[in-house]
Amino acid sequence: MMYARPELAGANARFWALIREELRVVGIDSPEHLSNDANAFDVWESPNLVVSQTCGMPYRIWLKDKVNLVGTPDYGMQDCPAGYFRSPLVVRVDYPCVALDDFKDARLAYNSTHSQSGFASVHAHSAAKGF
Repeated sequence: MMYARPELAGANARFWALIREELRVVGIDSPEHLSNDANAFDVWESPNLVVSQTCGMPYRIWLKDKVNLVGTPDYGMQDCPAGYFRSPLVVRVDYPCVALDDFKDARLAYNSTHSQSGFASVHAHSAAKGF
């Protein structure tokens, strides 16, 4: 659900098909399609959960004692070491700020307070700078 973006639909469907086939091989029944329209926590905390994907933050804060971590996908981002991620910060083309320090008094719009890459990492870097 967290990563169900239209531009990723085909890749996510192929990824799930591969996972589902491997689960079948070892005798684990799993749904044909992903529950991308369901509430994330309803899925993650369901006793019927087979496998799901979550951001690191919900896992560390709420789920680590309720589910088993199976793995962490590495999408092979150029110039991004395994285990790391990259999140772009987007500003208007005419905005005068370019370095993180320049944004001390700026307003941040973010996708979710439950997102490591979309909120927590920006918050941590900003807090380290004193804002």
